[in-house]
Amino acid sequence: MPCTPISIDLLVETPDQLRKIGFGLEKFCNNDGTESWIIHFELDEATTAGGTFIQVVKLDIGVNPENHDVTAATVASGSLDDNQTSGVLAAGDTAKALSQGQATEEDVKGDANDALAARGSS
Repeated sequence: MPCTPISIDLLVETPDQLRKIGFGLEKFCNNDGTESWIIHFELDEATTAGGTFIQVVKLDIGVNPENHDVTAATVASGSLDDNQTSGVLAAGDTAKALSQGQATEEDVKGDANDALAARGSS
């Protein structure tokens, strides 16, 4: 089956409405017919519920090849499952720590990939 580029923008917002995490997934087709996936990750925060969001961290993260199938399943479903949503929130915490110099970009990238991999089998 030939590779077909696709993208989806997913959003996770905390119940207190003070943090939102953009988790866009995009598939690229390589010249050799293989695929590559990117997570467009963005953490935004507001100081009050319903307030203006300010960008804290924005990263493009390569999806680990072992997560390509689960990424495709996520895109096909059009949403993150509960396990993935929890993982994205954890990646958001790591991104906040990155903005404070308490974590690395690699930590955020690892957590974002872990969030994808957490998809349940349902």
